[in-house]
Amino acid sequence: MTQLTIGKLAELTGITADTLRYYEKMKLVKADSRSAAGYRLYSPDTVKLIRFIRGAKALNFTLEEIRRLLALTSTDTTTCAEILKHTEQKITEAENKIEELKTIKTVLSDLVKRCPGDDTSIEACPILDHIRGKAGIVLLAVGLAFSTPHHAQAKPISYTGGIMVMQENDETGHTFSLDYTITPDYAIGWYDKWEDNERNGRDYSVHGPEFNTLIKRWNLPDGQANIFNSTGAGIADGDGKIRGAAWTSMLADYETRRVYSSYELRGMAADDINNSIWQRARLGVAPYAANYNDIASWFMVQLDDHPSKTDTVVVTPLVRFFYKSSLIETGYSSNHRLMANWELQF
Repeated sequence: MTQLTIGKLAELTGITADTLRYYEKMKLVKADSRSAAGYRLYSPDTVKLIRFIRGAKALNFTLEEIRRLLALTSTDTTTCAEILKHTEQKITEAENKIEELKTIKTVLSDLVKRCPGDDTSIEACPILDHIRGKAGIVLLAVGLAFSTPHHAQAKPISYTGGIMVMQENDETGHTFSLDYTITPDYAIGWYDKWEDNERNGRDYSVHGPEFNTLIKRWNLPDGQANIFNSTGAGIADGDGKIRGAAWTSMLADYETRRVYSSYELRGMAADDINNSIWQRARLGVAPYAANYNDIASWFMVQLDDHPSKTDTVVVTPLVRFFYKSSLIETGYSSNHRLMANWELQF
């Protein structure tokens, strides 16, 4: 069965990817599996489920009420009487709302009749006088609105309002990053890198803010392709001396449920410590198509080409494991380095 990416599901249902992720957070929908890069994949039946949710919302059912309706429809013991009970409650709410709107209409109509509608100063305007009289109630309502916790809507960059923590060991050294997702296309965070510069025998570290961008995404019938950019600037510390530093990378990937491939071009400028460009490619396969709540495994090979290193070309076989929003990778490279990477989204 063909799995749907979140972009394809959004296209078929006419709602945004952020809304879909929010529905998942509210436990209205659920991803069936996860791709190699951690993207959620959905069953085609989710299209019908989303249409049910939209139909219920059009009848003014809240998301919590829709969740209860879905729970009722998922069992064979539910009767029409139970569905009728929920519907009659919505009718009562609608009638109360109609009465409220009628009251508002009556007040507005009275104010319109009292308003002279001429060149009278607004200081004597009966409409404004009435609104000012309700100012205390309005301010209270505004205060409650801002003090109420808002649900974070949908995270790759990660989902909007989400945080991603990542630690990576590779043939260049050790990396740590912490990112906050502003929109589904943009994230900002902090980047730390400790590098072994073997060619000139000088080790150094780089630290600073980083901006991540999803430049382009293609939602394909059986897969997904993406182009990302990460760019940052900060300081480099080497031999006890602080220098300016800047870095950037371009990453392109393509994946299906069983095949993953990526290519990344990276660049670093750090005064006299390191000014280099290097590249990385990955190819992976999944032995089985795991469901979202299962542990997904991938077997991959990573190839690094780093001209400024003693070992210019390094090959690293690795195993990747996904469980929901957590990732672990482990491998052993041809230059005898142990890889141990992890990533957590929340």
